[in-house]
Amino acid sequence: MALFPRRGAIQFLAILAVASLLGGCGFQLRDQAQLPFAAAYVDAPGGSALGEGLRQSLRSQGKLVEMREGAPVRIKVSGEARQKNILSLSGGGKVREFRLEYRVDLSAYDAVGTQLIAPAQIHLTREFSYNDDRVLAKESEEAALNLAMEQDALRQALRRLSYLKR
Repeated sequence: MALFPRRGAIQFLAILAVASLLGGCGFQLRDQAQLPFAAAYVDAPGGSALGEGLRQSLRSQGKLVEMREGAPVRIKVSGEARQKNILSLSGGGKVREFRLEYRVDLSAYDAVGTQLIAPAQIHLTREFSYNDDRVLAKESEEAALNLAMEQDALRQALRRLSYLKR
């Protein structure tokens, strides 16, 4: 009977030791990028995945303005494009692998039009194997890869915006 309370105490001490080691080494959960401006307007074409992601992120931080006039920072998203290319073929001429590409241009300006972030392109690629016998599974894999690229582009854009000098 006395064995069980000891086991619980040992587990508690082990968990406490791991937690203190993680805290001591500087481990920290990844947080949202802290943006160094009070508010921003996102200028992006309708249907832009990155534009919508930026709007959502800024809205969650209370930094999104709906009107271009008066916004201290204007973020411009343009040239958003996707491509799907054949990467390799089997001996029988069937597709074995595809490469997905996602490109988007990002720049930022202040209220008077001074460039804060020079126009830069975010370019992401993902590769995946293809099998005619598993068409539905491969279509869902392709959709998941496209979503992952959009989220990665959003993280890169927010990271670039977090280094703005005002």
